[in-house]
Amino acid sequence: MTTAFSIGEALASGFRLTRRRPLRVWAWGMASVAPSLLFGALMLRLFGAIAMEDMASGEPSAAFVGQMMQFQVWSGLANILQALIWVVVTAAIFRAVLFPERPTPWAGLKVGMDEIRVAVVALAMIVAFYAAAIVIGLLAFAVGAGLWFVSEMAAVALGLMTAVAAGLAVWGVLLRACLIMPASVALDDFAFVTGWKLSKGQVLRLLGLSLAIVFVVLAIELALLAMIAVVLFLAAGVNVFSLAAMLDQGAPPEVDWGVLIPWALAAFVPLSWLQGFLTTVVMAPYAEACRSLLAQGPQDEPRPVALG
Repeated sequence: MTTAFSIGEALASGFRLTRRRPLRVWAWGMASVAPSLLFGALMLRLFGAIAMEDMASGEPSAAFVGQMMQFQVWSGLANILQALIWVVVTAAIFRAVLFPERPTPWAGLKVGMDEIRVAVVALAMIVAFYAAAIVIGLLAFAVGAGLWFVSEMAAVALGLMTAVAAGLAVWGVLLRACLIMPASVALDDFAFVTGWKLSKGQVLRLLGLSLAIVFVVLAIELALLAMIAVVLFLAAGVNVFSLAAMLDQGAPPEVDWGVLIPWALAAFVPLSWLQGFLTTVVMAPYAEACRSLLAQGPQDEPRPVALG
């Protein structure tokens, strides 16, 4: 029996989940956006203390160097925190799709074995991707260098063709591996083998699903983010020309916290929901595809996932 999943059903799963659990989606967005809000406030305070002369100077002062080092530290910590929150939110989305009737206190946000499995699989995929990129780069360089003294044009063309072919192969491997993460949550185990087998014969469908997700997300972002940005900037009365004139005169930027904080908190509510919605739209389809393929597979052994 040939197994397959519906691209339309998978793509719609994020919208169905949002309609069914809007507050849960908002909680996921708040968890994702809150660190960025705090980090943004810290950065505004940090850069508000930097003089324009230091930023434009060829020999920055010791204070400026110290502030930039502080910025790098906070930026690194923020990236790590965002990655950890992404793991927690992704696992919660997978469970919401795979186990829709399971009780979910705290919007399903927790730290457990599911989150560990998602983190390990994601880290393995990232390491494999960068390792493959390095190998592809070296291979393309070696092919091009080998033909360089024969024909420079042929060397460049063949090197590019090698890189493109290898890149497409890596893309295919990533598509084959994209169900490992939801399968690990569905089966309560590190499903490297099972997830890989699930995607056998599904690469074109997974490619179509991935492209459809990208198209939908871009359309939503262009429509909603542009509208929100215009409304917020107009309502806040930000004068771009006066801001540019102030920077051109070399005046240090001053942060009016009494004005900024209320607007930031007001923007936090819709932006956090939007972030949760977009994350759900991106991640839920892969869990739905995994659920559908598991439901069509052999049922010789019990599986914890809801296959109905």
